[in-house]
Order: sequence, then structure tokens, then C-alpha cells
Amino acid sequence: MSASQEPMEGLVESEMHSGGQCVPDRNGFATALAVRALRHEGRKPGRPMLRVLERCRSAQGGFGFWPQGLRPVWAPPLPDDADDTAIMALELYLAGRLDRTEARRIACRCIGVRRIARLPVLRPPWLQVGVFATWSRSGAGLDMVDCTVITNVLALLAATGLEGIPGARESLALLDRALDWAGDDEARASSLSPFYPDAAEWLPALNNAAALGAKGLTRLQERVQSTPWGQSAQRLYASPEHAICSSPYGLAVWRSPALCAFRAAIAR
Repeated sequence: MSASQEPMEGLVESEMHSGGQCVPDRNGFATALAVRALRHEGRKPGRPMLRVLERCRSAQGGFGFWPQGLRPVWAPPLPDDADDTAIMALELYLAGRLDRTEARRIACRCIGVRRIARLPVLRPPWLQVGVFATWSRSGAGLDMVDCTVITNVLALLAATGLEGIPGARESLALLDRALDWAGDDEARASSLSPFYPDAAEWLPALNNAAALGAKGLTRLQERVQSTPWGQSAQRLYASPEHAICSSPYGLAVWRSPALCAFRAAIAR
């Protein structure tokens, strides 16, 4: 059964767009962003939404894009990833569904142990070793690096008191280097996050991390807010046409009018 057919309560609807096709989808990622938006407004998410996030946890201990057993038939099997793990574990921890010890265990075992050990020959100038990888794969130490993903990881580390673990300092330095390189150029800014086709998603991630006290993130938040693309982020990220995430560099993109309507409503 595909996620679009599954009646599990609490899932936020979205759409996958690829090759001119639009496929309905319901996933834990869009649901987690809705939970985050509620928290920022001082509102508690319903238990069904939190149960969705819990069901996204795999036997390996991390979290994935879809709830276990609800991956759509058109989607390939994927390992856990740092972004879903950081976002979902953080929201479950802040909602009291994970205790501090377990949240720290997830951060260390599912994210902290996987860092970039070597760089590809062709690479952007801001990339560096030692930062947190995106996918929960063991092996070569070579992986894609995404600035929005790293920001979400730093938010989890700040909330759980783990900002001193190896990789945190390197990851913060990478965000600085990346923003230096991107500057006011929106196309460059969008390329910093290959799993987020719109740079508008980086600012709410920075806002979230800064609000949780992540070191250095308030300064980055202010720098992004001063750019033209940062100034338009608030309007764009609540637009129904806004792409909330993608496969690498936008071959397939996800939109969620339901999430964006939700964001727009609670921002009023």
C-alpha cells in the first residue's frame, strides 16, 4: 500500500513532482515540519502527528522520510538520513516522547559517527572534511553535504547539550564558508542544500537552531536575513508552489500545499 492510500491519522499531505508528473504522497518529513511550525507558535501538536514521527524510526535507530511500512510503491528503499533523524528526534524530544538520554544516543549513534572523511575531486569551494554526512551509510566516508541538513543537526545537538561532539565545530565553520561563497546570489544559495531546491528553507532551519541556542547560528541567521533571497524566504516558504525538499539537486521535488497553508495560517 502506498503512503498516499494509507489512512494513518496525522500525516500531512504532499505531492512528488518529477518528469512532468505529480504523484500524491504523505510522509513523515512534511509532518515533522508541521510539528515544528506548531511548536514555534507555542502550540502542541496532536498525538497522531507525533505517532507519525515515531513510526518513521527504523530498526537501526535513526529516522527516514516515510513511516515504516508506508513507503510508496514508486519510491526506492532508502537508508535513514541525518535530516529526518535530526528533525524528528528533536521534535519528539521536545514533546516529551523521547527522554534526554535516548535523544542523545540517537544524535551520537545515528548522526555523529558519520562524518565526511574525504572530498570529491570536483567540489564546491566551501566543502570541507569533518562535517556531518547526510545519509546513514557506513563505508567510504564520501557523501553529499547539505547546509540545511547540517543546520537541523546543529539544532538537535544544541537542544541535547552535545555541541562539543566531533563534527559540530567543523560543521559550523562550513556554514560560514558556504554563506561567504553564496553571498547575495540566490542560485548559489540554493546550491548549498542539494536536498532543498529552494534556499527559502534554510532560513527557518536557522531560526529554529538559533532559538534553541545553537552557538553561532544567530549570527548566521542575521546574515541570511540581510540577503535578498533571505528577505523573501518568509513569503516563499508559505507559498503553495514552494518546494519543501527534493532528491539531489531537484530531479524530483516535493511540494506540500497543506503544509504551506498550515504555515501561513499559524503565522497570521
